[in-house]
Amino acid sequence: MATNTATDSAEAMMRLYMDNPYPTLKYLRDNHPVYQNPQNGSWLITRYDDVVDTFKDLDNFSASPNADGIGAVFGSTLMEYDGEKHSRLRNIVAPEFVGRKLEKLLPIIERNTQLLIEKFAAKHAQQLAAAAHEKGEIDIVDDFATRLPLNVILDVLGLPKESHELFHDWYPAMMNGIGGGPELRKLGVAANTAYHDYLDPLVKARSVNPGEDLISQLCIAEVDGHRMTHQEIKSFASLLLVAGAETTDKSIANLWYWLLSNPREFERVRQDPELLDNAFTEMMRIHPPSGGQARRAINDVAMHGQLIKAGDYVQLSIYGGNRDDRVFRDPDTFDILRDDLYFGKELRSGYHEGGKASHLGFGLGKHFCVGYQLARTETVIGSKALLAMMKNPRFKPGFEAKPIAISIQPWKLLLEFDPA
Repeated sequence: MATNTATDSAEAMMRLYMDNPYPTLKYLRDNHPVYQNPQNGSWLITRYDDVVDTFKDLDNFSASPNADGIGAVFGSTLMEYDGEKHSRLRNIVAPEFVGRKLEKLLPIIERNTQLLIEKFAAKHAQQLAAAAHEKGEIDIVDDFATRLPLNVILDVLGLPKESHELFHDWYPAMMNGIGGGPELRKLGVAANTAYHDYLDPLVKARSVNPGEDLISQLCIAEVDGHRMTHQEIKSFASLLLVAGAETTDKSIANLWYWLLSNPREFERVRQDPELLDNAFTEMMRIHPPSGGQARRAINDVAMHGQLIKAGDYVQLSIYGGNRDDRVFRDPDTFDILRDDLYFGKELRSGYHEGGKASHLGFGLGKHFCVGYQLARTETVIGSKALLAMMKNPRFKPGFEAKPIAISIQPWKLLLEFDPA
């Protein structure tokens, strides 16, 4: 049977890119920094400075394409709005996730972490009792990373404990629906509809009789005489599952992959767990949970000799920008003490005082992720708990450990350890 060599080659290249996009992104940065896909006409921007400038250019680039994926499952959310409506909604919700507001969430994060750690301790104690020669074992993804942030968010929203198992079914269906085919998207929409139906009486009740939970606070929060509608509150509660749970679970697992793949950096963290803050920042640079963000050109824009036309779809490569050797020295190396990365509190500006660059993992500008501080705190607190629980953690023999990649589904990170 005849084969289409060009098609086979293109598919092979796509598989390589999905498993490890960085060699391709380096080639594009060096040779085609503004690259147009010949198959669909979309553009890929890969250099750090260009990505930063495009994030900030609200006059020429719109965030509306987010409605094509996330919006198709979750309905209208902050991610797709531009201009005044985005600013109004963000001003209502953003304070709940930053600064002193986060202090109220720390006991919840710590409690959920401890509950999960106790579960693992009991599990491994039983294993050790049955067979003393067996080592401790954990799948960082399924046993910990996917459960901690979701449990935290459900507590933050003030949802009853008996409802948690429902969300462990709804959440993966919603996430699979964002980037999946028609059937997965249908299941994602159905899960989100069930979620909103579940939330509807709670939102109505808390609008009248608010408590201390986040849903109550969003019901009564007001900026310049405006309040969120019940539908906007429910859509934000859906977005929170993406911005909080999905970002955090991949952050925890990715952080442990990079630490255990780099013994020098793991030893630094083992001796000083406070360096987990640095490790989180460097993980968000070298391989963050999200590889890019989508925009659509509002006007014609010239960049590097290319003309992006009004209406064109544009992908801002966070992966590409974060490993740009024009900005970060030896960008493929995981170094939690590197001197060219800004390790302070994430800001929205790209570059900071002194010329140090920030990672792009949470986006930039007005669409900077509102859940960034929650994701950082959960990842660091959760990882400190794991560090205290596991002595001599290592990848399970025979398991091929990889950072999360576009094509790895389902993703696992299997570790063995000596109980501390």
